[in-house]
Amino acid sequence: MPDGSNRVIPALVGVLLILGVSAQRLAGATLILPFKVPREVTDWYMDDRFTGPLVLGILGLVFLAFPTKPRGGRGAATLTPRTPVSFGRWWWFAIPAVVVAFILLATIIAGIASSPDERTGRYTMYMVEIGGQQGMGTTIYGWYYSLPCLILLAILLALAYLDLFLISRPALRHDHIRDAYARKVRTRNVMAVTTGALLTHFGLILESLAGTSSLRSSFTGAGGTVNSWTAFAALEPALSGASFVVLTLGVALWASVFLSAMLVPRGAKAMASS
Repeated sequence: MPDGSNRVIPALVGVLLILGVSAQRLAGATLILPFKVPREVTDWYMDDRFTGPLVLGILGLVFLAFPTKPRGGRGAATLTPRTPVSFGRWWWFAIPAVVVAFILLATIIAGIASSPDERTGRYTMYMVEIGGQQGMGTTIYGWYYSLPCLILLAILLALAYLDLFLISRPALRHDHIRDAYARKVRTRNVMAVTTGALLTHFGLILESLAGTSSLRSSFTGAGGTVNSWTAFAALEPALSGASFVVLTLGVALWASVFLSAMLVPRGAKAMASS
């Protein structure tokens, strides 16, 4: 039977992640809450909403590094070399790699499109020149938001690799099937936390870009009323829909970490049939 810590830790991590993302979403939904939210909370959400999922993912990976087992002891040697990816399926690692690529692409595009705020100097604005002295602007996921996220993204991926390394290193116990299954579950949880953090972060980026694309403006000139919108206004429905789907998938992956604590005892059959 697997070590009790292999159940308790995933359960605690799952609860931490779900409560954390729920609190963050509530902080950004001040208009629908029946009570007044302090201005400090709203300001925090606006400045740090993109880093929230990455910070939660990093905390989750720190906890999932335990329990660590020493190399010594009564282990059983195997001829097959074990690497950090030995106990996972290929698509567990391919999916987060694809999500990272999309995050980097969106970061570069939004960063290039951003311009400095006149009051703060931060690259958080998207400006559209309409003509003459007219223009319009709104916030965007610019360099001010994305650069700290890139640092946290690198930390998240480094911790994920470290967790996988720690999982694969100790020698297998004499009960190979149960031990290998426990490591498979731990590997899946590490990748679920990592991928969930990436998806939730990417979902917030898409949500921000959808808000930017919804910018509209109108003014009256010599020729009458002129209506203006962003160059990618037609993408607003797609961005909003994609944001909802991606956010839901990210939260679902975090919920699966909690559920894995209930499924660990069935490991022998699952590992034997794979």
